[in-house]
Amino acid sequence: MTCQRCSKTASVHLTERREGERFELHLCAACARKAGITPPDSLPDLKLDAVVDELIVSNVGELVGELARLVCPACGVKYMEFRASGRFGCPEDYRIFAAGLTGILPRYHGSSRHVGKTPAVHPEASPRLHLRARLREAIVREDYELAARLRDQLRSEDHHA
Repeated sequence: MTCQRCSKTASVHLTERREGERFELHLCAACARKAGITPPDSLPDLKLDAVVDELIVSNVGELVGELARLVCPACGVKYMEFRASGRFGCPEDYRIFAAGLTGILPRYHGSSRHVGKTPAVHPEASPRLHLRARLREAIVREDYELAARLRDQLRSEDHHA
């Protein structure tokens, strides 16, 4: 939009309603000063976090407002980031955000206590996994004869499967 007085780029836009009619005035900063309209040199410093916190407290409640201000000192994740993504940044978050997890964890984990993931089949239950673990150990110990036998055993299982 251009200034209505000098054709430079307008940076001050005024709208007024009089008797049901709308009047608009578009001026550049210099023409606005000449007209006695002084635009601010800079926008006011709005502390967005404070505004968001106040909105949360006034609309949802104090507990959520307190949680919204929580930040994990270990990983820097904010409680509201966790709520948005559903993911923690580190194990410490369980302790830091404990007050806000009471109703949430059962939905995510099926339990109120997170115990981590466990394999569906224990490694000892699978002979193939056991052979592979022994093969790795043999290689680390540089027992290449045993490693070759274990490798051959694994290959023969592959052909029989």
